[in-house]
Amino acid sequence: MFCKIWGMIFCDYGIVLQRRPLRENDRIVTVFTLEHGKFEVNFKGVRLAKGKLRALSEAVTWGDYRFFLKKGSNFPVCTGGRSLNVFANIRKDLESLYLAMHYCEVVNRLTAAQSPNPEKYELLLGALIDLDANGTAFWLRRAFTLRVLEAAGFGFRETAAGPEMELWETLHAGSWRAVRDLIPDEATAAFVDGLFARFFTEQIGIDLRTLPFVK
Repeated sequence: MFCKIWGMIFCDYGIVLQRRPLRENDRIVTVFTLEHGKFEVNFKGVRLAKGKLRALSEAVTWGDYRFFLKKGSNFPVCTGGRSLNVFANIRKDLESLYLAMHYCEVVNRLTAAQSPNPEKYELLLGALIDLDANGTAFWLRRAFTLRVLEAAGFGFRETAAGPEMELWETLHAGSWRAVRDLIPDEATAAFVDGLFARFFTEQIGIDLRTLPFVK
């Protein structure tokens, strides 16, 4: 939990998972930070044409943020920061952008508020950096989701039967380059997608909104 002192200012590295409008000129932005975990932040005035923090409030942005937290609140305001990476190559390619937004949604849905998880943070950051550098590939979505599930304590690594062992281990623990080098296999991919469907829809009752837009 955040310290309840008057006028607390703190800084942290963070990745924007999603944003939505607030009133006429503001945004509520979900930021997944390294040290403080996930929380919603008020970005004031960023919907104005000259909003100074507009770039830092965009989805799929990695930044170094400064926040102000008023006494008695868990809803900080962003007061400054600097962009570390806006993943320009991802934004140039619609397929890559959809996949990046899917990455962010999976993390958002499987991450409790104010629960720091450096492993999950580094996983998302590394996946976005890889996607920005190399574009999409057949197994990326499935490998990323399997890893987030494992980091969240819902993993299938030791229980799922079906995929060939080397493939299964590469999806869970191989480098992103190794995942990219895996041969596409529609039958195994359908098996993995079935695991996801049963978990998200039947077990925890979540429909991933970005799923229809990714391969």
